[in-house]
Amino acid sequence: MNTIFVHEGIEFDLTLTYADTTGVEWVWTGEQVDGVPLMAQKKAPGGCETPWKLTDLYWELGPLIAIHDRPSNADFRAVIDPGYADTVAAGYVEAPAAFGARITAAPVPSSAVPQSTASHLPPSPLEQTGFRRFLNSIAGGSR
Repeated sequence: MNTIFVHEGIEFDLTLTYADTTGVEWVWTGEQVDGVPLMAQKKAPGGCETPWKLTDLYWELGPLIAIHDRPSNADFRAVIDPGYADTVAAGYVEAPAAFGARITAAPVPSSAVPQSTASHLPPSPLEQTGFRRFLNSIAGGSR
C-alpha cells in the first residue's frame, strides 16, 4: 500500500504525524475509504475517537503540518559543516587561546591617538548672544 497520498497537488507522507491548526495531532490509521486515508487523533481520550478522512480533515482543520522527528546533533553538524570530521583530522582546528589571540584587537598606544581639545569645536549656542536673545524673546522676559 502506498504511504504517499496526493490531495490537490499536496503530497502527504502517511508515515508522519500531522498537526492541525488547533494543535491536535493526527496519524494514519492504516485504513482507506474510497481511496482516501483515514486519520485518527494521536491522543484520543477526551477527544474525537472517530477517524476522519484526510480530505475532510484538511478542509475543516487544515492546513495540516507534518511533524518530523527532531534531528540529532550529528545531523545538524552534517548540514552545517559537511567536512567537519575532515577539517579536524587535517588539523585545521585552533586551540581556544590561539583563536582568542587572533580575534582580539592589538592595543593602540596612547601616543598614536590624537588628543582633542575644546578649541576645535564651535562655540555653544548658549554662549552666542543671538541664541540668548531668541530664548528671551520666546520666554517673554530676561533670563
